[in-house]
Amino acid sequence: MELLPIESYLPQKHPFIFIERMSEVDQSRCRGELTIKEDNVLVNDGHFIESGILENIAQTCAAHIGYVEIHIRKSPHIRIGMVAQIKEMEVYRYPKVGESISTIVETLDDYGEVSIYKAKIINSSDETEVIAEGEIRVVLTNKIG
Repeated sequence: MELLPIESYLPQKHPFIFIERMSEVDQSRCRGELTIKEDNVLVNDGHFIESGILENIAQTCAAHIGYVEIHIRKSPHIRIGMVAQIKEMEVYRYPKVGESISTIVETLDDYGEVSIYKAKIINSSDETEVIAEGEIRVVLTNKIG
């Protein structure tokens, strides 16, 4: 199945998009890719800051939700998710400008309106290096994007 442009799965608009594409996705898992650019609004002093890391994880979850809504549920509209909780998040380092990261989110539980994801950001060029990891809970609203 060919994926749509990433903007088709997200409610966010440029310059507040922090995932460039999905490289792997299915009903329970998504891997998003991002190269950190100097003009990114969440880069400070040459590094992608903590709020960027969290937003990247949240948008990878949003891309996954959009994928499921469009390609699996065959819905004409994507419900908007809101972060309800971030749990046990560890940031081991801040990615540098020019570095590429992969963000992997896996559904731990799905209660219809609430999804719980395990999230991990890794260095794309050294996949053994974990940059950040934790858990995120997303509540789907009745609003559509």
